[in-house]
Amino acid sequence: MRPYDADPKVKIVNSAFESARKSYSQRNFEQAVIFFTEAIEKAHVSTKSPLWASLHAQRAQAYRRLHKLEDCLKDCKVAIQTQDDNKTAWTTRASVLIEMGKPEEAEKEMARLLEGTFQNDTMVRHIKEKAEFERRKRKRPNYYEILGVSSIASEMEIKSAYKKRALELHPDRIAKENDQKKSKEYEEKFKATGEALEILTDTMKRKLYDEGYDKEAIEERVRAANRAAHEHQHNGHRHY
Repeated sequence: MRPYDADPKVKIVNSAFESARKSYSQRNFEQAVIFFTEAIEKAHVSTKSPLWASLHAQRAQAYRRLHKLEDCLKDCKVAIQTQDDNKTAWTTRASVLIEMGKPEEAEKEMARLLEGTFQNDTMVRHIKEKAEFERRKRKRPNYYEILGVSSIASEMEIKSAYKKRALELHPDRIAKENDQKKSKEYEEKFKATGEALEILTDTMKRKLYDEGYDKEAIEERVRAANRAAHEHQHNGHRHY
């Protein structure tokens, strides 16, 4: 949103606004913040004005680029309180929440927007999917840590580590101790060890895991790849 050129005061605001936009496009984010701040201070408009929301939302973007995340969130809050359908403020806020390690909060907010004003909005949907990805990534087990190997371990090293770990956690060995609580705990660890072996010794699955996907998402993508390969093979035979 661009201020109107109605009077000299607005022209001053307009000049600062345009300078801020130019600085931002040139990736001079510190200067952009200065100009946006000047525009905000000289914009004698209602705090309920869309212009007020727009100036704060765009300054928030500059703050984000400077990694001043708390300042960014404050500006997003002002913009949203002023204009609750300000997409720039909502999407900037969600992106910052993801960067701050709060993907659950970002995902919930984007889901709520998709159910309302921004039902078919591509950007909002993309950020929601990114938040969901980060949430699932944070909750997935660290298979390298489970096996006690590095992320660059060879397949041979992974298999060797699995054998050693599996012997330590084997249910038959723990059953002899007659400790139900410990037995259940070791059973879960034994299962996780098997999952680690399955994922890390399969080239495609390991690649997907290293990219951040969890076990469920990996299996979905493997099934999709297998279906695509089968269809390609089937279509190839039809040409003969």
